[in-house]
Amino acid sequence: MTKKLFSSAIALAAAAALTVGAAGTAQAAKIMKLGFALAKNTPYDTYAEVFKKDLEARTKGAVKVKNFCCFKMGGEQEMFKKLQLGTLDATIIAQNNAGPFFPKIDLLVLPYMLQNLKHGEKVVDGPVGQMIWKDMAKETGVHLVKITFVSFRHIYNSKTAINSIKDFGPLKYRVPKNVVMVDTYKAFGSDPVPLAWSETLTAVQTGTVDGGDLPIDVIYSQKFHEVAKHIAMTGHFALTPPFFVSDKFMSKLSAEEKAAVYASADVAAIAARKQVAEKEASIIAKLKKDHGVKFTSPDTAPFIAAAAKVHAEFAKKRGGDYTKLIDAINGAAK
Repeated sequence: MTKKLFSSAIALAAAAALTVGAAGTAQAAKIMKLGFALAKNTPYDTYAEVFKKDLEARTKGAVKVKNFCCFKMGGEQEMFKKLQLGTLDATIIAQNNAGPFFPKIDLLVLPYMLQNLKHGEKVVDGPVGQMIWKDMAKETGVHLVKITFVSFRHIYNSKTAINSIKDFGPLKYRVPKNVVMVDTYKAFGSDPVPLAWSETLTAVQTGTVDGGDLPIDVIYSQKFHEVAKHIAMTGHFALTPPFFVSDKFMSKLSAEEKAAVYASADVAAIAARKQVAEKEASIIAKLKKDHGVKFTSPDTAPFIAAAAKVHAEFAKKRGGDYTKLIDAINGAAK
């Protein structure tokens, strides 16, 4: 090879290396790390996997997603903090674990605030939801992209059947570290123990607490039924887990890629909501038949009456904006 040809080859190789390096850097900048706490095959996992597949196809691989289940990225509030720091790009967590960072989302934590599935989906998918979290990205550096699904939490415990609110009071319950949920359990007549989600199963196993509340599919997927054989169908809290994306990650995307994130989030929500709707009845049947779990259906009227006091105190403490939002949520039920 002549000296001239050799020099040209070196130049071409260097240019190619720069091109590959630039492409590699761009690709690395577009990899979304998405963390969540629940196990594989839960609605959280379904949401994450469908979102990944759809977004990668929609952007032709320009944006890729790496999913991390099972507390691999930390506890739920820890993951929210990581979004703010930019060390995690996205997460799915219970809305109550976002409340300490963005108090308006506590409106979706209030007991019996969402009256049923239809009402819940109308609120979170419609203008009322946008009223609640429209300022979230500006205030926290985190975007609420989509509410993944709506389900309802029921009381589980390791001690006794709950047939009334009187049976509820004497037991020790774990509650998330959220002021609304603590106040609710006090209004229901118990002295709750605030604990992180990652510590909860161990606390029930060791008797630190007697129980708590979760949706039926989470009780099953996280194996709470192995230590808590009593479930009372109260439905007092809604679970409306948001899909959050950090502003730092969103700022890396083009306008078209941002639109793709929202479109894929909608597609993933359809899949997760379908799973929630279709599986609860079969899980209840399985828990009864195969695991000896006893279900009760206590009168919810006394729970609802106690919840009304929580609503009133919440509005009083938080002010006029919250009162207007409560009215808007109630209005969506009509």
